[in-house]
Amino acid sequence: MNRIQNRKALLVIDVQENLVNPNSKIHIDPIGIDLFFDNVNKAVSRFNNNEDDVIYVVNEWTNPIQNWMTGNVCKKGGKGIGLDKRLMIINDKIYSKSKPNSLTNKNLLKYLKENEISDIYVAGLLAEGCVKATVKGLKSEKINVFVIEDALGSKSQKNKNAVLDYFDKHDIRRVKVIEI
Repeated sequence: MNRIQNRKALLVIDVQENLVNPNSKIHIDPIGIDLFFDNVNKAVSRFNNNEDDVIYVVNEWTNPIQNWMTGNVCKKGGKGIGLDKRLMIINDKIYSKSKPNSLTNKNLLKYLKENEISDIYVAGLLAEGCVKATVKGLKSEKINVFVIEDALGSKSQKNKNAVLDYFDKHDIRRVKVIEI
């Protein structure tokens, strides 16, 4: 039996209630939020239909100063840190992290390696924060990274554009949901 080549996975980062709530201290730009959810859910559906992995990551901060400064927006065990109800959740592959790079969760990295996942498609929040840090981490692990540009949320369009420019300058491939 031949080994499966180029196993793909979708990594959905930090699509948590507080981070999409405009009343939260840290949140995405509410303009276009419906389109954001539509695109993330289309990506989840496509990966699921192709029997590719869909992996969710949530931010759970334990640093009391960080929590205080952010109004407990991602405080471990706090209110509103769960995956948002508008997000299509198709499995229980949910990994938590307390730092921007999702790969700081060693169990996630172990899962990717054990399952020989070579291509990661990234969607989620915040483009200028945890998405960027995770993409850099994936590149350093020599994993092919594709950023789904229309399934990224950011504090502002200006911030998002700056991150997309960064990805272009560092040869990180961008795709749109329609292309996956």
